[in-house]
Amino acid sequence: IEIVFISLGVLISAVLAIFCIQNNNVKWFSVFKPLTTILIISIAIIVYVKTKNFYSAIIIVALVFSLIGDIFLIKKKYFLYGLSSFFLAHVGFTIGFISIYGFNWTLVPLIILSLIGAAYFIYLKKDLDKFAIPVAIYIIVMVIMSWQAIDLVYINNGIVFIGIAIASLLFSFSDAVLAYDKFKRPFRGAEILKLSTYWVSIYILAIVGLYIEN
Repeated sequence: IEIVFISLGVLISAVLAIFCIQNNNVKWFSVFKPLTTILIISIAIIVYVKTKNFYSAIIIVALVFSLIGDIFLIKKKYFLYGLSSFFLAHVGFTIGFISIYGFNWTLVPLIILSLIGAAYFIYLKKDLDKFAIPVAIYIIVMVIMSWQAIDLVYINNGIVFIGIAIASLLFSFSDAVLAYDKFKRPFRGAEILKLSTYWVSIYILAIVGLYIEN
């Protein structure tokens, strides 16, 4: 029951964060943005206490790096630090996925994700400037994370693993919106898109630990 109440808190905090940033209230956005992620981390901790599985333990670590990234990204001058934090978060999520059934080698999703990642990098490249190499490395780890998440569905097409795959793709979409908004053309709805998909993603990754045995 505590997960239900905290989930409600996540929803309220997320809505307030998005409302604040849409109204250029950076002060309160700086409160509600990390608070939302902290509440999701608390859910992951409760899940770990209930299950004691490795997946939930590593998800907590990954979410802590996500929280650090959240804080860095509040100010544009710390973008590279935020990118590095989320890079480590994605490594953590990938380890979590691999811990379930091992490293999987289904080639079709790898090829599709690689083509999408490469195409998006080429699209962004002329505007990346000094961020070209960090963004390229980041896209590679995103591709590997989503690949391993989708591969889980090839092994077990249960709702839990479909959820993990969807969560991974939502995270990728959130990052793609962030990159477009920063490097290509800022647009007003960017914060709504990138924050909502990001928080839904990490919420799913936290909660599914209840149903994983490892």
